[in-house]
Amino acid sequence: MMKKFAASVFLAFMLVVSFVIAPATAAVSNPNLNRVPGTWSPGATPPNLDSKLPVILFVQGLGSNAGSWYDTNDMYQTAYNNGYQTAFIELNDSGGTPKNMWDNGQLLAQKIAVISQYFNKKLMIVAHSKGGVDTQAALVHYKAYPYVTNVITLSSPHRGSELADLAYSSWAGWLADLIGYKNDATYSMQTSYMSYFRSITDSNANSSYNKFYTFAGKGWAASPSSSYFAGGLYLSLFGNNDGVVTVNSSYVPKGTMIKVGEWDHNTIRKGSTTFSLFKPYLTATGTASTKADVQSELVTIASSKPSDAPQDITVGTASNLLVRGGAHNGTASESFLVENDVRSLTIDWISDQKADQVELISPTGKQTSIQVTSYQDEQVFKNAWHHIAVVNNPDQGAWTFQAQNAKPGGYLMAVHYDSDLDKSIRLKLNNEKTKAQIGWDKASLKGGKLNVQYQVDFTPEGNHAGGKKQTTKIKGLESIDENSEVNLTDENSPGVYQASFIVKGQTEKGIPFERTLIRSIYVDEKGERH
Repeated sequence: MMKKFAASVFLAFMLVVSFVIAPATAAVSNPNLNRVPGTWSPGATPPNLDSKLPVILFVQGLGSNAGSWYDTNDMYQTAYNNGYQTAFIELNDSGGTPKNMWDNGQLLAQKIAVISQYFNKKLMIVAHSKGGVDTQAALVHYKAYPYVTNVITLSSPHRGSELADLAYSSWAGWLADLIGYKNDATYSMQTSYMSYFRSITDSNANSSYNKFYTFAGKGWAASPSSSYFAGGLYLSLFGNNDGVVTVNSSYVPKGTMIKVGEWDHNTIRKGSTTFSLFKPYLTATGTASTKADVQSELVTIASSKPSDAPQDITVGTASNLLVRGGAHNGTASESFLVENDVRSLTIDWISDQKADQVELISPTGKQTSIQVTSYQDEQVFKNAWHHIAVVNNPDQGAWTFQAQNAKPGGYLMAVHYDSDLDKSIRLKLNNEKTKAQIGWDKASLKGGKLNVQYQVDFTPEGNHAGGKKQTTKIKGLESIDENSEVNLTDENSPGVYQASFIVKGQTEKGIPFERTLIRSIYVDEKGERH
């Protein structure tokens, strides 16, 4: 009898425990949002709600919507299971027209006040990608800081993205016109524009009211079939990255980097990936300058580039890129040079449509058997198709890449070289960022000479019909003396000036080579360069 009684008590206890625990781990219903900019919704209130915890407002990134936190993402569910009240918002991008940090920041600031008043407490913001920049604009420039405690940014481009620079380069014009990725959002993500944003944000007293804790990813190469592989390949010229944003850019002045992990730009926003890591900082009360356990590579970044330092005035660390682009009538073909002793060659053929067939022809005129990985872009070159081919130990000489398409279109080709020549050529800017000059290691080049051409494209400040940015060429392809300084911004009109340099020469063995260097300069309304 006693055993039966004990068993009954145990069963009753387990039922009570199950009743208490199950609701907090059960599948939570998604917020009732339909991608209308300016709308917001509270998340479901967890039964294990801790009233002492802050409300988490999730802010998504470029071209995304609130669903990025709960559609194929367990972040909402994870926060719910941990007893957090949540809130979600639709910014301008949710309506299909990506906006810059000013438009999104103003809208976000208005809603932050409303959401904070609704819950009668301050908010904790968790932002992904450009959402972190939009958040800082809202807090600092639109004065929403009193309603917010801390901010967590997950791979936010606080210093811009070199992918945006590439997207606005001279060779990308045809592709841009076809898929329409030139908008206020991508324009504002260019590194020069973000340098301007940093200059007026970090010096603003309002930037000291909220603590920023940041995370960065460097796992772009984990999956060659990932849509972030191509972006990561290009960004590897500038350091570790997640396929969209470099580790360096993920660091925000006056903030604390918590962790650099093997994440790509998508996995870093997953609840099962990072929630447990940033959870301690949701209620942190330390000062914004508190030092956390930082990866050694980031300690180097922080020490070599303090919060008030400008971006490096040297473009990247090497010259290992060749860029071409244009329009085609169904068949597109580009030839390019490969010098001696190149360890590997990676070609990223970006087009407005998936190619029906691609061919790579070696210097001997023979078709080379290659594996081509194709996938559609989801970020800066959204809707464009990448076709990536890798050739190890390529023969020196002129190679040709051909693509057959069902209809006319546009393309952009980026060739990445793994070569000792990479560190021999660089682009230098003067301190005023008005003039550029090519620098090179003369000992590594035959005759110590280069043939240099450059061109400049200009994208003015302001809005345009349909939300598309219009770019004009203000200087056509022009040859210059290898030792010349070139003026990148002859005009003082506000906007971004994109300078593209074509550099040709011969290696010390007399084999010809060609490289491309790209640099953007932003001129603000005061005529200052960034």
